[in-house]
Amino acid sequence: MSRSTTLLRSALGAAVLGSALLLAGCGAPAAPVVSETPKPEPDFGSIGGDPEPIETGVPVEPTEPATEGFTSLTDDYNVLSLQVPADWTDVDGAPFTTDDGQEWASLVASTDIETYFQSYDVSGVEFAGEPLPDGVTPEALQSFLKSVANYFLSDCDQIDSDPAYDDGFYVGYQAGFENCGGTDTEGFAIVGVDTGNTHLVYLRAQIAGDDDPGAVYDVLARSFQASISRAAGGK
Repeated sequence: MSRSTTLLRSALGAAVLGSALLLAGCGAPAAPVVSETPKPEPDFGSIGGDPEPIETGVPVEPTEPATEGFTSLTDDYNVLSLQVPADWTDVDGAPFTTDDGQEWASLVASTDIETYFQSYDVSGVEFAGEPLPDGVTPEALQSFLKSVANYFLSDCDQIDSDPAYDDGFYVGYQAGFENCGGTDTEGFAIVGVDTGNTHLVYLRAQIAGDDDPGAVYDVLARSFQASISRAAGGK
């Protein structure tokens, strides 16, 4: 089944509609300007729920072949799948654990991950997921989106778009941004729950330099997929 997606500003496409349960100059290029303060992590406490182990026995199944100019990636657990531009070759598929003990499957890709986490000078993406916590409400999901998009909200201009996100596979909320950190970089964040109500994911990306924001957004948002569920013995 093909997933349809739309861009987060009218100049690149119409916003996703519908209700949600609960997203050159001349000469040598200048060296990236890296800020002194790393970008903050999302507030994982805002989503709530007791820690649950991740089931890793079911490999993710990508929804379609890689788009030309892009490559398909999976995380270390083989439960996350995402297509990224072929030159985003700095990849980290290691999981991480939050302060409350919840493990998240994670996939990060960029042309330079270290620079991505500290400036708006390079493109990159973070995709992560966990078993769906009990009692996630639309309000909790909206709060989680704000925490995922925290530095975009303070450093960028928010694009006026419908915040509801529904691509037929995931339902939740989205936000788009432009003019990030005084640059031409655009960003977006999506939080969502799969239609089977087994897991929660977030996707956060910035698109800089020569990367086409429209084309990159479309592939990232169309291709992210997870096979996360609660492990045997979980609630």
